[in-house]
Amino acid sequence: MNYCFLDLETTGLDPQKDSIIEISLIVKNKTGATLESYDEVIIPSKTPLTPYVTHLTGISEKEISERGNVLSTVQKIVQTKIADSVIVGHNIDFDIQFLIANGIDVSHNSRIDTHELIRIISVNEESYSLEVLSQKYGFTHTTAHRAMSDVEACIDLFYFLQKRIDSLPQEFLEKAREFLQHQTWFAKELFKNAKGVPTAPSKKIATSVEENLLPFPPKVLSLLEKVSKEKSLFIRQQDSLSSASLVLSLAQKFSKEHQKTLIISPKLDFFSSVKKFPTPEVLLDPEKFSEWGLKKNIDDGRTVFYLQCLFRQFLEIRGVFDFNLFAGQRDYWAEVCITDPNHSVFQKITQERESEDILAISPSAFFRFHELDIFRERILLIDEGELFAEKLLFSPTKEHSLLPYLNSENNTIATSAHFFVTNFCREVIEPQLQHGIGPFPEKILISSDNNVSRFVEQISPLGADAEISALIAILSKNSGTRWARYFPDNGNLLLGIWHAEDWRNLKQSLHQFRKIFFYRHKPSESNAFFRVFTGCQEGIWYEDQALETQKKLEIPENLVSANSPEFGTFCAEKILEIAKENVDKDHFLAVNFSSLETLRKIYSDIFQQLLECRISLLGEKASGGDGKLLQFIQQESRMVLFTQKLIHPDFSRLPFTHLVIQKFPFSPPHPLLEEIERVMKDSGQSFWDTWTIPQTASNISRRISVFPHAKKVIWLDPRENSSWGKTILDSIFG
Repeated sequence: MNYCFLDLETTGLDPQKDSIIEISLIVKNKTGATLESYDEVIIPSKTPLTPYVTHLTGISEKEISERGNVLSTVQKIVQTKIADSVIVGHNIDFDIQFLIANGIDVSHNSRIDTHELIRIISVNEESYSLEVLSQKYGFTHTTAHRAMSDVEACIDLFYFLQKRIDSLPQEFLEKAREFLQHQTWFAKELFKNAKGVPTAPSKKIATSVEENLLPFPPKVLSLLEKVSKEKSLFIRQQDSLSSASLVLSLAQKFSKEHQKTLIISPKLDFFSSVKKFPTPEVLLDPEKFSEWGLKKNIDDGRTVFYLQCLFRQFLEIRGVFDFNLFAGQRDYWAEVCITDPNHSVFQKITQERESEDILAISPSAFFRFHELDIFRERILLIDEGELFAEKLLFSPTKEHSLLPYLNSENNTIATSAHFFVTNFCREVIEPQLQHGIGPFPEKILISSDNNVSRFVEQISPLGADAEISALIAILSKNSGTRWARYFPDNGNLLLGIWHAEDWRNLKQSLHQFRKIFFYRHKPSESNAFFRVFTGCQEGIWYEDQALETQKKLEIPENLVSANSPEFGTFCAEKILEIAKENVDKDHFLAVNFSSLETLRKIYSDIFQQLLECRISLLGEKASGGDGKLLQFIQQESRMVLFTQKLIHPDFSRLPFTHLVIQKFPFSPPHPLLEEIERVMKDSGQSFWDTWTIPQTASNISRRISVFPHAKKVIWLDPRENSSWGKTILDSIFG
């Protein structure tokens, strides 16, 4: 049996539309001797090479023109060299799909994915990308993302994994073998032949090191003594890491005074040393998982998922955050997680957490479980108060999906569901939109005068489960704010409902807690935002220059309208100009984009003029895991282009001195907000001033706050000149 270590470089992710631009492989026998080696640059036959792909792969038009071969001339050669070898690679299914789609039939070859193996047996790696693993463990990897370099690194990783598997605890290997004897996954031979070690490793997973606590103004300490249970303390936030340290410092101060605290934050990864309060759904259900272990002849994806969970269960890890789930595995997780808050495992963890002086929880989880006794006597430290208010507003919403019925294996149910969705779109959504359904998602409010109860008869045949009962209730009742959201890409329809009374009750429940809010926007004199959206209006406000941003705002002259077709070109030219003026050995530039599409377009426009400047690109999540972020320092990147949604504590360690903001980061519209705006307008209140400006200012502040070393923020959105734009920026920069 031979192993063919293989990697491709491509112009995109779609095997049917995108092109192969490099094929590299090395064939070895079982003893490790090399039998074949092949490395070829391929002329794109489908989508062409772009600057973005050149940046990612290092393959240029010049290289393709000088040494590229037509794919049809190498197909037979590649097929012959692979022969019947076991194909090995990192995320190898991607490469296999491209080979098959391009006339190289390897559909019958066995495969081993090193990405799957490392995720099974190595818990909490900083990143599972080949590049990061190679750097950490010293694998051969001369040129990241070039196919042959990736092949060489994968060979090292494969033999490294063989040794790792061979040294796993025998107790775990026995359980794995019992399960694998009924599966067809080829890599099971590695576990079957492993000797294992008799002594189990420590079953305690190391936590991150304690945050470095930063000093904060002593006036804050004196203010704490004045806060009663009836009042709240409001503290203006600074840079994210410093704010997190301040929150944690306050929690530790209260702990010394024998008072327990609860940190409520959407950025739990900024509080890595604090015990988290989980929701049931993030915990493994032992009974459900045991049933999974009895399944036979399941596909490779499910086999890998089971082994990942089995090893973590062996290590006594219970929370999904340490399960390192990948892509579609979250669908599998829904089959083995706890769904009932009364489950013994969730109850046990709740009891364990009661003894903790400091706990952390997400806002959504807090609103779901705020009535538990474990929280009753705790002081709430509310990080990102504006996001807390947003989660509070949306917490009572209930949305119900038709997708499970549309995809039902029961043809009668699937047909009925499609009939219902089609009629609802034609008779309700399209008349309100006053146009037909387009390619993009649509959402509408269902007004009280729109009689949708007539659709109850059409949805009733779908069944009598809780989901259908909830959908029938939404269609039948006019009380509450109701909406519909339709998704043309998969044909799904969501029906949602929100009751103002539930929201008011949630706000009322906050009065039982002593609260410290950390906020970002500049509050109005009436404190309308917190008064309306959290019900908290009595309290002490604290602002200190040390807690305000020290960044300077710069607005270039002659900004182009954001709605103009020239706006993208203007941004590219301005970013190029800023980079040439400010990027050198001591100055670094970060650019925040409104979307990944915009990032790619502008990068294509500027890359040729900045070839001497190392540029790093990030989408909404760092490719290959969060561990990639810190590589920017090691690679001496001078520029990073990223999208608005990417916020991570590692950014705080990056030495970027200049930050460019391309657009105001408005939250996506939602029918509920439309209704809230209407109600506020009827009562003479300004929704824009009370909600939109605080939320937008908070969004901007949150994004620039993860760059504490940035001294200058350069603004490219011309709407800064509007009255509301000036208000938002003044709220941040003063």
